[in-house]
Amino acid sequence: MQRFELDNQAWNKWNSTKSKKDLSILFKRVEPIINKEVSRWSGGAVAPPVLKIEAKKIALSAFNNFNPSKSKLSTHVTNNLKGLSRTVYTYANSARLPEHRMIKAKTFIAVEDDLTNKLGRIPTAQELAEKLSWSKKEVGRIRQELRSSYSDSAPTPPGFDSTFDGSADLDFIYHDLNNQDKVVFEHTTGYSGAPILDGKSLIKKTGLTQGQISHSKRRIKSIVLDFRGMK
Repeated sequence: MQRFELDNQAWNKWNSTKSKKDLSILFKRVEPIINKEVSRWSGGAVAPPVLKIEAKKIALSAFNNFNPSKSKLSTHVTNNLKGLSRTVYTYANSARLPEHRMIKAKTFIAVEDDLTNKLGRIPTAQELAEKLSWSKKEVGRIRQELRSSYSDSAPTPPGFDSTFDGSADLDFIYHDLNNQDKVVFEHTTGYSGAPILDGKSLIKKTGLTQGQISHSKRRIKSIVLDFRGMK
């Protein structure tokens, strides 16, 4: 059996079970590709362990949107890992953090990576806060310190008009969302310091389909309108 066939076999098993054990096996299949890309970008402001964590997140996203009828798994993961270059510029900002904040940032990165592997998706701010025993505000603060590419002001949430300034209301709305909708909400509005993603990036980052994202946005808008008494 050729390598790509073994890769597909490992992917098919993980795609069927979504188990942590099968995900670990799948990661081992692509580990040489991950290590090659990490080595390529090592030596700058971003430490190799951070690069590897980000590379694994990108690989996980690649697993979620892989189509074996269109390409080999190794080619698909390699193409997706080209996005690792953005991490070098994004996380370079953390090198300027005070030492005590750097320690906290490293804790955040490790927990975010662990939850991403266990959940098979990006963890929500609420899940991160619960795992770290932090407030969501602190999760947002660390996210903002680690990433320098956020918008200065978040887009208007679905269902609000451009004059919206009730950020406190967002906490109540967020609390009522399911986990999928929380992920979409965070990365659409920048809530709790999450990076704001366009449609294509949201699909790639979360592994959700366009249809799932559209359904989430409709549910979010419905909850917002109901909260504002406009339904």
